[in-house]
Amino acid sequence: MGMKIEGVKVTVFLQLALFLSVFFMTGCAAPLLDLSLYAPAAVPHASFESPPSVVIGVEPFVDMRPQAYGSDNQKWKGLIPGILWVEIGTDIPEFYTAFSPFSSKPMNYTVALAVAEILNEAKASKEVFFIPHNNHSGFEYRLEGILHRSLVKETSYFYGSFMYSWLTRVIGLPYVSYEFELDVELRLRKLATNEIIWQARLSGAQDDKYYNVYSLVKGKNGKHIIAWNFSEILTPEVLKQIPSLQETLR
Repeated sequence: MGMKIEGVKVTVFLQLALFLSVFFMTGCAAPLLDLSLYAPAAVPHASFESPPSVVIGVEPFVDMRPQAYGSDNQKWKGLIPGILWVEIGTDIPEFYTAFSPFSSKPMNYTVALAVAEILNEAKASKEVFFIPHNNHSGFEYRLEGILHRSLVKETSYFYGSFMYSWLTRVIGLPYVSYEFELDVELRLRKLATNEIIWQARLSGAQDDKYYNVYSLVKGKNGKHIIAWNFSEILTPEVLKQIPSLQETLR
């Protein structure tokens, strides 16, 4: 009887150690991925002819998102027998994500930086730069923005029991799926007259499903999964607005 009890203790200990090692690996590796929202390969270089000969400075956007984020307590719903999945949503993913850490700078900062880099890489004008990264004021136009939404909904799978869900993680069954929404308002201000001469709305949504713990750690193209998805929404939305922006500047 004593040997059986000892054997059970060893088995439980090994299971717990394996479970913790998988999640420690996931939590520690993910922050090493690129957290920026800019994907250079997705931007066609100099794809717009005869860019207007003006310089645009982009400032960090105003954050008008709902200040709503999921509760850490919701993760423990997975302890309830029969629970197949747990959903947790947040509008401020840089502050809280339940199943994969996303420790980026504030989204109103990183979205504005990405917009500046996309516009500059695509040659929307002679030069576009992110104002906090430059120590000069030689620009005629300032691009302002409002971040209305950066929703991340995470769905983690528990397969009916927290007690053996660790095994599904280890063998590579789906661990988490995502839904994303991004909504940004842009305004171009002519500094000489202090007028807003152009406005645009960037918005989009997409799903990205069925990541196991190993693919989550790997990311996509070196990017964190959350950053990759937001960049996939943002980049085509910015590119779509460039002809209108250039027409206004001419």
